[in-house]
Amino acid sequence: MTVQPRLLVEKTLKLYVGGKFIRSESGRVDRIRATGVQPRDIYVCRASRKDFRDAMDQARAALAGWSGRSAYNRGQILYRLAEILEDRAHALPIDDEHVHLAVDRVVHHAGWCDKIQALLSTLNPVATAHVNYSMLRPVGVVVAVPDPADELLGMVEALCAATLMGNVVKLFVPLAAGELATALAEALATCDMPAGVVDVMTTDVPGLLAWANHHDDLDAIYIAEGAVDPELRASTQREAARVMRRLIHVTGAAESASPLTLQQLAEIKTVWMSS
Repeated sequence: MTVQPRLLVEKTLKLYVGGKFIRSESGRVDRIRATGVQPRDIYVCRASRKDFRDAMDQARAALAGWSGRSAYNRGQILYRLAEILEDRAHALPIDDEHVHLAVDRVVHHAGWCDKIQALLSTLNPVATAHVNYSMLRPVGVVVAVPDPADELLGMVEALCAATLMGNVVKLFVPLAAGELATALAEALATCDMPAGVVDVMTTDVPGLLAWANHHDDLDAIYIAEGAVDPELRASTQREAARVMRRLIHVTGAAESASPLTLQQLAEIKTVWMSS
């Protein structure tokens, strides 16, 4: 029997937006070199401005449902993400040690979900016949820009820090990291994460971030040191000041976010009650 040569099924890595794998509305696709067992060219969709605008609309709709879930349930979903990443460790285009660091980081943040509120909430002393207390609520829709050098660890650090506080997040990933971004998106799609809570967008990060700075419905930007050049960082700060947008600077993913960093991903709600 003669074995006929077959055509290789070329893989196009899509955006993960609103719980679905979609192509960019622009139709733009970049070719990168895969680093898996069989090195080959693969194609990565490049997110456009309109993709981001559409994702923002879906994120705003998903915010109430995600923030309204119990902290315990959010922790369960993040832990399920860790389980899936652990199970797929050998299939990811990075070494197992790095995957295990990322998995451990997800477990770490899953554990904070039902503890951070108790740690950072307060009972405030007042001079009237009232009970006054402060509690956390999510800041809202967050764009996260991890340092590309941190690879998968940077991605999970950014998305977990934001989502454990009840936020929804748009994760901007460079096109060159398309394989890792897709692997993470596939894990998110199967870990019971509600649609629209985490969007993974491969793109020209500086270009899309420069445009996202002018989107007034965006509540916060989480940006790692080394993710963008100083000029774009400065313009991001100026635009954030213009609309009173929260800007969270982190040094990278070598260490997990401290409670004080997590507090920046929340707002403080103060409640007065008659005693």
